[in-house]
Amino acid sequence: MGGRSFLLLAVLFAPHALARPIVYGHSTTVMAEYSEGAMQEVQVFYAPSYRWSYGAGHLELGHGEGHRHEITYARLNLLAKRWNLDGAQANVFVWGGVGTAHVSQWVPDVVVPGAPPSEHDHGGGGSAPTTVPGYERTLSGTDWNAGGQVDYETRRVYASFKTDSHRSSVLTHRMDTLQLGLAPYVHDVDSLATWLVVSGTRHSGDAHEGTEWALMLRFFKKRVWLEAGATTDGAVRAHAMFSL
Repeated sequence: MGGRSFLLLAVLFAPHALARPIVYGHSTTVMAEYSEGAMQEVQVFYAPSYRWSYGAGHLELGHGEGHRHEITYARLNLLAKRWNLDGAQANVFVWGGVGTAHVSQWVPDVVVPGAPPSEHDHGGGGSAPTTVPGYERTLSGTDWNAGGQVDYETRRVYASFKTDSHRSSVLTHRMDTLQLGLAPYVHDVDSLATWLVVSGTRHSGDAHEGTEWALMLRFFKKRVWLEAGATTDGAVRAHAMFSL
């Protein structure tokens, strides 16, 4: 077997450095992501083949004081294009889905002033202030999800761009993520892989606005994939994925 063929097979059958909505055919993939102060999400997908998968997810966004923003959705993922290159692989994934968005806000107690005393009561009369108790106000709407991912990977370097958008009558959110990863050594199929990752994410929408840069350390072996790090502001970021 020639050197180029060996590199191609290594890329095809080695565990992938990237988080993808489709990992292997006839597999179930569970992904969880956490970004302190911004979002947390859990997804479960089943892939009947390497070309498509379906499943569901739950997303919670930037909870402020007395606020909750949550989206639960079903989604279909498609591998739109794949390039198997000499020692490398590139992919284009697209997805879309539908679900329900919930926005909850705590309305605090309101004190209603009492009526002032009448001058005819010689300083007496009137009424005491009353308190209207606080309550949780919840709005719901149909959520539409759309997004995609473009990635390129060798055994030493990878790059990806991902965009994911949720839109409803009560909540909109979009997250764009650019990542660059470098491996300090070449890993074998059965060995532990290590990657250093620089990640930039832009959040926009009703729940959270802002851009964050993070430095991450990623480990994976076979079908288990873990990553953790921090943003330049010191916020914790973590991501996990495993396939069955």
